[in-house]
Amino acid sequence: MTETRRKQLHLGKCIEDLDKLHNVPDLKTKRANLSLFRLCKTAQKLFESAEEARKNGDEEYSYVYYMKYLRVIAYLSKDKEYLKDKSYYNSMLGAKNPNKAIDAAEKLKNSLIDRYAMELKQKRLNDIKENEIFKQKIEENRKKAIEVSINEPPSTPVNLPGPDEVTIKSEQLYSILKAGKLKVMILDARPGKDYLESHISYPACISVPEECISPGQSANVLEQNLPAASRPVWSSRASADLIVTLDWSSRAPIPGTPLHLLRTILLKWDIKVQYARPPLALEGGYEDWLLKYPASTTNPQAQPPRPDDSMDDMLGDIEYPSWAELSPPAAPRRAPEPDRATKAAAVLVYDERARTMQKILEQQEVIADTSLTLEMQRIEAEQDWEKVRSQQETEQQDDVRAMYQLREQEIISQLMQLENKQYDMEQENQSLREQLEEYQRRERDEAAQLAETIASQETEADADERARARTELAARIAAVRQQRARLDRTREQLEQQRKRKLAEAREKKKPGEDREDDGDAYMDDSPGAAALSRAHSSPNIAKMEEEASAPQFDRSTKPAAPPPADHAHRDFQPVWGTVGRGLTGLKNLGNTCYMNSIIQCLNNTAILVAYFRNGQYLEHVNRSASTRGAIAEEVAAVVRALWSGQYRFIATRDLRNEVGKQQRAFRGCEQQDSHEFLTILMDWLHLDLQFRADAPPHKDSLAPSEKAWYEYTKSKESLILRLFYGQIKSTVRCTVCSKQSVTYESFSNLSLELPANANRCSLSDCLKLYLSGETIPGWNCPNCKDKRDAVKKLDISKLPPVLVIHFKRFYVDPKEYQANAYRKKQTYIDFPLEGLDMRQVAPACPGAAAYELYAVSNHYGSMEGGHYTAYCKSSLYGKWYKYDDHVVTEIPASDVKSSAAYILFYSSCGPARAS
Repeated sequence: MTETRRKQLHLGKCIEDLDKLHNVPDLKTKRANLSLFRLCKTAQKLFESAEEARKNGDEEYSYVYYMKYLRVIAYLSKDKEYLKDKSYYNSMLGAKNPNKAIDAAEKLKNSLIDRYAMELKQKRLNDIKENEIFKQKIEENRKKAIEVSINEPPSTPVNLPGPDEVTIKSEQLYSILKAGKLKVMILDARPGKDYLESHISYPACISVPEECISPGQSANVLEQNLPAASRPVWSSRASADLIVTLDWSSRAPIPGTPLHLLRTILLKWDIKVQYARPPLALEGGYEDWLLKYPASTTNPQAQPPRPDDSMDDMLGDIEYPSWAELSPPAAPRRAPEPDRATKAAAVLVYDERARTMQKILEQQEVIADTSLTLEMQRIEAEQDWEKVRSQQETEQQDDVRAMYQLREQEIISQLMQLENKQYDMEQENQSLREQLEEYQRRERDEAAQLAETIASQETEADADERARARTELAARIAAVRQQRARLDRTREQLEQQRKRKLAEAREKKKPGEDREDDGDAYMDDSPGAAALSRAHSSPNIAKMEEEASAPQFDRSTKPAAPPPADHAHRDFQPVWGTVGRGLTGLKNLGNTCYMNSIIQCLNNTAILVAYFRNGQYLEHVNRSASTRGAIAEEVAAVVRALWSGQYRFIATRDLRNEVGKQQRAFRGCEQQDSHEFLTILMDWLHLDLQFRADAPPHKDSLAPSEKAWYEYTKSKESLILRLFYGQIKSTVRCTVCSKQSVTYESFSNLSLELPANANRCSLSDCLKLYLSGETIPGWNCPNCKDKRDAVKKLDISKLPPVLVIHFKRFYVDPKEYQANAYRKKQTYIDFPLEGLDMRQVAPACPGAAAYELYAVSNHYGSMEGGHYTAYCKSSLYGKWYKYDDHVVTEIPASDVKSSAAYILFYSSCGPARAS
């Protein structure tokens, strides 16, 4: 049998570091709350973990687990309960395991001492060699730089890397910068402090600190986070012939790294800018440039950061089950028997009972606090688990992957421990609750007996007074009961009347037109009910409003189990109250008015609501997506709650938590942009609800726009894609040779500029401005083989059934550009509530149709502080309502148009339906 390869040292630098890790919490103080059986189980788990680590070649973890195990065994050997039944507990632990652990720990300790000593010697030798080599390279490069500057002949042009390459060598970049023929922009993605210490000596080299780069950012958001000195150069990126990115040791961008995120932002989330070619990463990074061209840096003495040899402490102070169980409450003292001869005795009894009940209530409060703490710990452990899982998926080295797996197992174990503790706390709380009820019952019994004793001592006048009070109380109770009976009869009559009318309405319906009687009939005249083509298992939008029949009941069988998603416990914190369906408000959780506004607009998109309410979305939940379908499930749960008609308002804590997990910007309490949230939410829902549709039979014969659409979807469609996504045709035409370059891009909403210096405009003016051509200077014409002026023209080639229009109200104040001051345009925009004819602005679009407004997201205030609301037209009631967080009120249609309109939601309507 071949010996298992030993893993590299990673937990410490000497044996003393490991000795600090295997300390076990003071068992003597914890033993009162810990059963011996669980302690034995803990020891057994430690021994198994040590064996497993040793088998995998991880000597450090194995040594730590063995030592923890021996410490627990040493404590067990002195325990009185253990000594009473030694044979039983030894059989549980394994009689030979302690000796085996001692021998193994001793061997591991000797081996580790030798390895640590050898590693220390090797590290010192490597440091000496690296310092000598580094000094030699710097000296050689300085000499070369001086020689080149004196003797170098005029440089010849260096060809750029090929179109498929993603990196550029330092030699190539140096030649390009020296020639000065191309406009180059260098984006330094190292930490900001490293850039200030030393960077490439070039005017267009700016700092894009890695701490400012995060997933999901757009180029505009990134620009806001950049240092003030970097923003002017960043704003001129569109005119750069070549953009080069770098970090300390950049190669081809690796997914998940700041350099890869920066490349993604430039290529995918910088919609306004058309780059001459994709950005290139500097091969070898700044470290390579510093070695080869120290004279072209601001500080050639800068040192690259050294990798940390020791990894983070992955072991921690491992807690195993039931270290911190709450001690069971002491047996309550027996209450003294009251002396019914005097009132003073009764007072003593009540005082004693009050003290006992107070003690139980205090214990309940302690248990509640402990349960809350455990829940918070469990949530933090789940977050750590998710973080470790994501790191494990991107790590390629076998040794590091194994350590991440071990850490994942430890976190799962901690989760199970926390769940066990929480269960124990709940059981303890239940026990105390039962004791409290028992004390209350006894108190009531003894109070009745004491009342009889005290009553016998009262005077005759007091007895008459109490009798009159009882008579009045009885009369009031009888009146309340009569009133309640009348209300019950009235409610029963109304319920019978409602059922009778419902039955009459159902009989009057034509065959095939039945709909659910739980409120889904709102789909009949809903905006956005456009008919889309249907793949085999995909949702047919047209039939979703036509085929919803009344449910049939088979009372001979039990009801089917609800969908899996219904089992999730969600904390809506509802405020109960009967309201109209779809008229439930959303509580503001500190800064969530932007989210509430968008959710209410989507909640009035009739087809989307039906899709979530009837459970059809469950057939399409994509567990392999980045969000694992969680966003779609949380949105569906919120929609069902909003349409239940049972709540005045609810809180979307679970949805907010899930959104915060996926996007860091939405976690805190800062003000956010509802348009940015809507765009990201649409992408999440599309990924969560993807299904595979049939490919077109003859792809080669498709029109260019249809072929581009197929290439974009890759046969992976969703109801979100079919409802909200359209297509833009971008045409760039050379003004000299008239050569055209045509590309197609998808959109989930149209972002329209507002006319400059106008206090009032119309939606038609904004659309014309959006579709009008713009001049592009310095376009690389493929026909002329030179830079030419060109005209870029946008056209809508595919309209979605639900058209979302966003107004760009926020802009950078040119007077305060360096301060990054944003201002808001308060322009009043006139937009139609009905009959928006898109055929005028998209005549070539086959799906052009008339649209009807059904929702508006409003923004009041400025960039520094503001508030979002929503105006939505109920498809069920045909009226407009204002959704201001938890307050929902009816408004006239004339109030819908205002200077606060930020995002418009239109749906195709009338005879011209989108297909």
